[in-house]
Amino acid sequence: MGVIAEVPQFRVKYNDVFSLRNLYIMLHEFLLEENWKGAENDQGHEDIETLYSENVYQKGIHRGGKELWFWWRAHKFFEGKHSGYLINKLDIDAHVVYLQTVEIVHQGKKMNAHKGEIELFFRARIESDYNNQWDKHWLLKYMKPIYEKRILHTEIEKREKELWRDAYRIQAKVKQYLQLKSFVPVPEPFFARQFGFEE
Repeated sequence: MGVIAEVPQFRVKYNDVFSLRNLYIMLHEFLLEENWKGAENDQGHEDIETLYSENVYQKGIHRGGKELWFWWRAHKFFEGKHSGYLINKLDIDAHVVYLQTVEIVHQGKKMNAHKGEIELFFRARIESDYNNQWDKHWLLKYMKPIYEKRILHTEIEKREKELWRDAYRIQAKVKQYLQLKSFVPVPEPFFARQFGFEE
């Protein structure tokens, strides 16, 4: 298995009042809609999260609040030609700091939300021979570089463009949810907006 194309890492950073729970659900459901699967399970989405870490800090040394890390690892199979050889991988790392629960009034209703700083990192890539069938074969392991450079070259370029579109569509969806400026047109959201109570 080797990386043959990748999208440079990009990130989204936000520091204000937001609903972490709604952001988490929205991103999870959006990945499911886009056919991204969990790292080990080809059937569902249960094992997409590989790490969840939470620390609580008191005020004094620090601004206080919680610090969270969660890592998601997902993959997406290609359809059609070369589906058994190429696979898309997506890593999403989120780091939340100074997270505190606050009470706000939104559209005349009192509700709980979170205040803090969140940073999401996205890394997308295309990997070849994800089943290691070519690497284990006595002859094919020598043919693999030629196969990728000569025969699969145009297919890899096409798939790389699709990966760029997928990755930036996910970024645009997160930016739209957090009401940040985005340079990619995004359709109206199916999910509830930032606080979940917009009419």
